[in-house]
Amino acid sequence: MKRIRLHKYTLLVLGLTVMIAPLAVSVLAQTDEAIPREVAPPDAGSLRAFIELVRSDIRTEKSFVLAQNMTFTEDEAVEFWPLQREYEFELSRLYDRRLALIRDFIKTYDTMTEDQATQLAENSLSLEESRTKLKRQYFSKFAEVITAKKAVRFFQIENQINTAIDLQIAASLPLLK
Repeated sequence: MKRIRLHKYTLLVLGLTVMIAPLAVSVLAQTDEAIPREVAPPDAGSLRAFIELVRSDIRTEKSFVLAQNMTFTEDEAVEFWPLQREYEFELSRLYDRRLALIRDFIKTYDTMTEDQATQLAENSLSLEESRTKLKRQYFSKFAEVITAKKAVRFFQIENQINTAIDLQIAASLPLLK
């Protein structure tokens, strides 16, 4: 049973990564020059709606994977799921910052100065620090409502999914010249 569940989980993560990340990155990577003149660039509202749709799909799939791979008592479930949604909301705020960094990178890719590169690195490192801080904060909160072992399991699953998505995004971005 565990082998089947792990196989389904692996397929789901791979499917999510292959399906979602390239779509998001391709939309972000478009510049005015890359868009054919007969096609209007997406307006900010439409792009934002698309990103929210992708995020919603990812959240739904993550919840499904978690439900399939975590076992909670009824009391744990009642406490865990609202806390998990709160964590996802906080994480999405960090992903908004990452999206802004990617947009800045794409805008300045061809003309980036040393100062801009330094600022990009600082902002990127700050974002990673914030992400680690958020995980520490929520590990403590999760360990109060479920066991520490289950909290570690949650973050293992969370990290596997996020690493797959991060890798796909990183592979889609060009290396700085």
